[in-house]
Amino acid sequence: MEFVVPVRLSNRHHFTTAQKLAVLDEFDKCLERGSKGQLARAVGVRGATIQEWFNAREAGTLTSRSDTIKGNHVPEDQRLTVGDKRLLKQLQKDNDTLRAKLDKSEAAVDILGKASALLAAMAKSAAATDLALEAPEPVRPAWLSREPGKRSH
Repeated sequence: MEFVVPVRLSNRHHFTTAQKLAVLDEFDKCLERGSKGQLARAVGVRGATIQEWFNAREAGTLTSRSDTIKGNHVPEDQRLTVGDKRLLKQLQKDNDTLRAKLDKSEAAVDILGKASALLAAMAKSAAATDLALEAPEPVRPAWLSREPGKRSH
């Protein structure tokens, strides 16, 4: 397997943060059995050292001694840390839940709009077909009427 190994002046010089990130990029590409150990040998460090760099990168604390000594600019790692990945996953889940609620709400509003239009059309139709009924004149019930010739007690 071919690796792109960062160049160091000698084995005694420390890796810069940029070099460590380059090694970790290659480390992430290692999928074959034994390729991670092969990368460590090619770079000239132990496998455990690369694993420490990996853990530091995931925690967001990857730095280099040579960067602090020389005052080099430390490139910001654009990768997500484990906590960021967890937060992203939770936010995506919340987003999906909210989208489902929004879809239900929009469907309910659509149904209510159609029902309102139907009721308005029914009321309009009923008003157009109703005959004007004349109200009967109030009549006194027969049992309250007095018959002529009878007296009340």
